[in-house]
Amino acid sequence: MNVYREEPREFATGDRLQFTATDKDLNVANRDLGTITKIEPGQLTVRMDGKEDRTVSFDPAQMRHIDHGYAVTSHVSQGLTEGRVIVNIDTDSSRNLINTRLAYVTISRAETDARIYTNDAETLGARLATDVSKTAAVDFRQPVVAPRRPTVEPEVHQYSDPNHRIAAVATAYMQRPDSSVIVAPDRAERQELNQLIRADLQAQGTLSPDSKSLTVHVEQPITNAKLAAQYTPGDLIQYGQGSPELHGINHNSVGTVLASNPQKNALTVQISTGDWATYSPHLTKTMTAESAVYRVEQREIAQGERIQITSAMAELAIRKGEFGTVTAISESRELDVQLDKGKTVHLDQRQAQHIEHGYAVEGIRAGAPERIIVTQEAALESQREIASLARSGREVSVYTSDGSSPAQALKNPTSLPQQKQIDTTANVIAQDNALTSPSVVAPEATQVQHRRGMGI
Repeated sequence: MNVYREEPREFATGDRLQFTATDKDLNVANRDLGTITKIEPGQLTVRMDGKEDRTVSFDPAQMRHIDHGYAVTSHVSQGLTEGRVIVNIDTDSSRNLINTRLAYVTISRAETDARIYTNDAETLGARLATDVSKTAAVDFRQPVVAPRRPTVEPEVHQYSDPNHRIAAVATAYMQRPDSSVIVAPDRAERQELNQLIRADLQAQGTLSPDSKSLTVHVEQPITNAKLAAQYTPGDLIQYGQGSPELHGINHNSVGTVLASNPQKNALTVQISTGDWATYSPHLTKTMTAESAVYRVEQREIAQGERIQITSAMAELAIRKGEFGTVTAISESRELDVQLDKGKTVHLDQRQAQHIEHGYAVEGIRAGAPERIIVTQEAALESQREIASLARSGREVSVYTSDGSSPAQALKNPTSLPQQKQIDTTANVIAQDNALTSPSVVAPEATQVQHRRGMGI
């Protein structure tokens, strides 16, 4: 039995709304969120949140299980991902409410910015560190500790001529191609190395001489997506969140840039229907933030090719950055790929657009081979990454032309990235202006900054 009490609510077009009960006829679940797009006599129309472009309409006199959707509980927020999250935490609340579970669920919802408003920044960290998990019998088993890999000192090779360095890197790779990968931060150097290694592998017979030209999407480094000048005609924009009503751009669609007007800061794109749409990227904040920009290029791919996946594919349980080997190519340019982690996947034409040669790559993630060759003009940040790889027990060789050595970087611990992390800084803003402490204690893995007053 559920008990309800009727209360009045004022709604307007544009209001955020949440459903407070499941309705199978509307195909909505308890705590689903949406935005009111139209109010008519006896009918509300709501555009539902999510990747699917879907609206529902209902009579609010019949379906009364609705409320404003601006502030929700942490339980409701589970499974949601938003660019910016604001968390209100009263430390005087029950221990069952303020604990590690609340800290994890609320802060991990944010992609770029999380802010905590609290009455007591001094004790917040201790309260959020409270563990309320239940103990099971299996928790008393002795943990199995995996042996640590020994730190291996990077092997450094210095060349005065960059051309000699590139040739030496390609030769080193060919000595053990099955267990090696090259990290080359410079794009032109990556392309040259991939061409050299592919030619050597084809001469050996490891790589089939019958290559097929595939169209791939190369993600572009956009420093400020809000500026139209950052885009070039011909660029492809993948919209995670579109603007179907204002601009005709659907969610999860692709548009082609036709023109860029820096003076008006406006983009004109051709959308999937063939129509044109013009918008200002600095005004369509959500759509701009949820988009990625690609440039179309051609890649020669053959059976036996080493590739790196350049975009996550949730439907195939593939993470961005994984390596694999092409085992078959169809006439329609679809690929069968044996991933390094063991399983074989089939990439259709759309999925096969998000691959790159896997001999020389820009960066590596989890699952990298045991032998890593780094070619670079050694900078400090690269040195720290090299040191991190060495500490992971991998065999690391550094080929450089400027005489720099990464040995000193071993004193600056960093860690090899194992998975995509949420780039979030939680800013704790105390409500009491008398608080003068420059920082607060925060739960593990949550960076917290204390600011006086209520300034944002």
